[in-house]
Amino acid sequence: MDIIGEELKVVLVTSQLNYMPKNYSKTIEGILASSDGRITSLIEIENLDYSYIKSGLGLIFYGARNFGSQLLKNLIRARFSSKKSLCDKYEVEHRMFKSINNKEAVSYLNSEKFDLLINLRTRCIYKRKALESTRLGCLNIHHGLLPKYRGTMCDLNALSAGRSAGFSIHMMDEKIDNGDIIRVVEVSSSERDYFKYLEQTRDFEVDAIKELLDYISEHNSLPKGLVNKSEDSIYTKTPDISAVRDYIRKGMIL
Repeated sequence: MDIIGEELKVVLVTSQLNYMPKNYSKTIEGILASSDGRITSLIEIENLDYSYIKSGLGLIFYGARNFGSQLLKNLIRARFSSKKSLCDKYEVEHRMFKSINNKEAVSYLNSEKFDLLINLRTRCIYKRKALESTRLGCLNIHHGLLPKYRGTMCDLNALSAGRSAGFSIHMMDEKIDNGDIIRVVEVSSSERDYFKYLEQTRDFEVDAIKELLDYISEHNSLPKGLVNKSEDSIYTKTPDISAVRDYIRKGMIL
């Protein structure tokens, strides 16, 4: 899987709206600032939906004040696309698509001839045409420790149980949380404030991506991955109100 050409050309894909502190902009900025020009484009997947106002208010009502207020703040922030301003600052092309799998997005990916795609905080399930659009393939940052912990909100579930929480970088295919594991990073096992934990992950993610890009630049290939299989996988999902209350009873600050 050698890179063709002298300069590494990487595209980031993220969601227009999420629950991360400052709508994930600080992490995106850290990644862009440390990429040495290797990240040339950022795609935002359009998911701005004003029904999230109801979700945010509901979370606040049920005790997840940080979750709810952050979602509402991010809704406002996303309306004015703070990530577009980051792209302007770091001279990175900015695009928005309704889906990474639609005709326009796949056409763009093919025309730009990217070496690598990195997926960050989206709920997209990539289809074959998108997955095959780059020379080295597509990577995802999964916020759980693969191969055992799969699904969504794995880090919150781990912290509530007193287990190590972190993230995994893995190759993507058409199955969820599948593909060879490139790297696993543990962040914390003791943090009870989930949003403080999310702040902590920022530097870990920025460093991990920089080190990955440095490796590819030096070796003209991706690191050798580990097989992503486990005999006792645990699957988690986005918590409903009952689960949110249970996390709070366990001492998590949400």
